[in-house]
Amino acid sequence: MSTPCVNATTDPSPALEILPLDLPPDLPPDLLRARLADLIRAAVNQGTAAVAETIVRYFQALSLHPELAANLDERAAYCRGAHHWRGLAALASGRLDDNAGQVPAGVL
Repeated sequence: MSTPCVNATTDPSPALEILPLDLPPDLPPDLLRARLADLIRAAVNQGTAAVAETIVRYFQALSLHPELAANLDERAAYCRGAHHWRGLAALASGRLDDNAGQVPAGVL
């Protein structure tokens, strides 16, 4: 799935409508943030890939939310959060390849 955070300057409304979430696209940002906080606390206790992937989708929903369209810094922060949790989801599910996290030869 391509990330909807690639271009934070475009109108987020159409992307939010196609985001694969099990929640309506018109939820207020405060409700999304509260649920995101609950999910992050759950991830600390459970550490499962499914929770991390759900967190990614909530970060994506916030980065695309129409009420936050004017705040590019906040939207960029949500994109960074999605990127971070996408990596944690990959770690939890074992989807990383054998070379992940290694410094390429010749860099040092």
